This record gives sequence, structure tokens and C-alpha cells, in this order.
Amino acid sequence: MKTLFTSLILLVAMNAFTAPPEPPPGFKWEVNSDYSDEFNGYKLDHKKWYNYHPRWEGRAPARFMPHNVSLRNGYLRLNNNILKTPIHSRRSTFTIGGAAVVSKKTSAHFGYYECRLKASSTSMSSTFWFSGPARYFPGIGKVSQELDVLETIGKPKNNPSFATHMNSNTHVWHSGKSRSAGNKAPLPTSSDQAFYTYGAWWVDANTVHFYLNDKPVGTVQFDTSLLEAPFQYPMHLNMVTETYDWEKPPTAEELEGENTDTLIDWVRAYTLESVPGK
Repeated sequence: MKTLFTSLILLVAMNAFTAPPEPPPGFKWEVNSDYSDEFNGYKLDHKKWYNYHPRWEGRAPARFMPHNVSLRNGYLRLNNNILKTPIHSRRSTFTIGGAAVVSKKTSAHFGYYECRLKASSTSMSSTFWFSGPARYFPGIGKVSQELDVLETIGKPKNNPSFATHMNSNTHVWHSGKSRSAGNKAPLPTSSDQAFYTYGAWWVDANTVHFYLNDKPVGTVQFDTSLLEAPFQYPMHLNMVTETYDWEKPPTAEELEGENTDTLIDWVRAYTLESVPGK
């Protein structure tokens, strides 16, 4: 009985700890199942997720490899490894395998999104972000938006702060250049040493609030130098491990070590719904 009681207390505490922020008066949060997953099964839900990126093969030298995505022991695992045979594409040569899980639906819009994640102990990224296709605007051209809730590197070589901070960013892409506005929040440990909950309340076309372990850590106003309401369109959700062109990639020896997986315990999404009579 004591064990059962303790388990119930822990369950209540966990649920309380992972609650979304207080909703505005007259509203309540409703779970958005299209972008929520506990990853407790034996295989990825392919009705909900791609195990690759449908529009991007990855940034060389790491290529997104579907077989590097797996579910085990209640976690989504994004593995990093050395490819046995290099892969040559029209533009790049890939020698490292990364991984990507991308939502099949592209309707993620205003709401609260969070994931509980532990970064890999490599110089590859562990990320949780949103993006969408470019749209044409008369007199401007094609513009796309990107909302990075988390970009972290568990064992960076060139950028130490990427292990010790929740690095968040927003991009308005135009003509190959970004008009960005970001936020950094310190972590209690490096991102590969513990699980942390990383969240974002995408409020409207101009504002996003960032959360670490369900506590607010910063607000960003999207860049409006090009568009008055730059983040007005829905996007899809991405969970990715990749190499950066400004960070030294891991060696073969490093990718044979321990903790080469990005572990994602769960991802959860909520939308605001009005409360009748209020």
C-alpha cells in the first residue's frame, strides 16, 4: 500500500510539473493529439510521424537515416553513427548518420508545445523546432518561417554554451538570409547530463514565450522588418539530430562511445479553447 501511495504521489507531482502555463481568462488548454506522443510503444507511429525529413536530406557530413530512429524503453531514440559507406548526393557527400522525426501534419499553429529531452554526448545537435514551406508575397518574394524551441549540443567543441543553455531562436527567411530574434536560458547541467522539459507558447503572429521545466525563461518578438505578422502561418514539428557547419563534427571513435542517442521522453501540444459562459 505504501508503494502504491508513493507511486500515486509521484504521478500527481509529475503531471503537475508538466502542466502548460496558466491560460488567459476565459480559456483552457486542450491537448492537441496531432503533435503529442508519449513514445511508449515498440515502433514509431507512422500515421503521425515521418522517420526522415520529407524536404531535406540533412546538412553534410550527416544525413538523416530512417533506421537511426527507434523506440525503446519508453524513449524516442535519434541515433548518431558513422556510415559504413559514404553516401553521395548531387550536392554533398555524407559520412555520418543522423536522424529526423517530422510530423506528417503541417497544421501546428498558435498554442503551447513542449518536449522532455536529453541530448546526446556528441558534437551533433539535439533539436526541437517548427518550420514550414516558403510562401510568396507580392513585391517581396518567397518568405519562410522557423521557430527553434531548442538547439543544443551535448558535447560541443567550438561552442561551449550550446551544452549549458536552452538555445532558442526564430527566423524569417528571405533570399537565403535570416532575420532572427532569439533567447538563451541557462541549464542546471549540460544538456546531455539530464532530461529537461523545453517548451514554447506560440502566442500569435508576433510573439512567443519560452519555458524551461515549465518556468518562463524569455519572450521573443518576431522580426517585423520584412512582414508585419511574420509567424501567421501553420508549420510542422521537427525533432532532429544533425551536424552544423559552424561546429566540428564527431569522430568515428566518439560515435562508438556511450550516449550517442538523443533521447526524447515525450512531446506534448496544447491549443487554447474558449470556456463556454466565460
